[in-house]
Amino acid sequence: MGAIEDPPPPARPDVLFIYGTLLGVSGHPLAALLDQHGTRIGKGRIRARLYMIDEVDAKGPNTFPGAVPSAWNEDQVHGELWQINNPDVVYPAFDAYENCGPEWPQPNEFLLRPVDVTTDTGAIISAASYLYTWDVGRARLVPSGRFAEHMPDTR
Repeated sequence: MGAIEDPPPPARPDVLFIYGTLLGVSGHPLAALLDQHGTRIGKGRIRARLYMIDEVDAKGPNTFPGAVPSAWNEDQVHGELWQINNPDVVYPAFDAYENCGPEWPQPNEFLLRPVDVTTDTGAIISAASYLYTWDVGRARLVPSGRFAEHMPDTR
């Protein structure tokens, strides 16, 4: 009788919606990685609420954005759609950055979830996005749903 093999990892989505520190305007090194291994499709928005989360970690105070799905159409988080050309490079780096996956303490703070993205032309595209999963009771709501308004507060 042969050894039981682990199942293959789940397929990674071809299209990724980003809304925060992974945007090119943030200047984050992972935005450059995305630029190298992806193709920008365009702008879009998802039905969610955007929060700025304040935490203290090993490096000190930290502020970062997190989108939480919403049932209300007026709640919109704005960002960009990307075609992922090299998922074997992009997703492991992003998973490590977002502290998600089976190797991280559960429950994960962010999870890669399917989302419907409405483009500026009104088309709806299926994608995935790293969405925030923890309590936002002490987080600051960003009513506009636009991360760029809060970039100086993040690292």
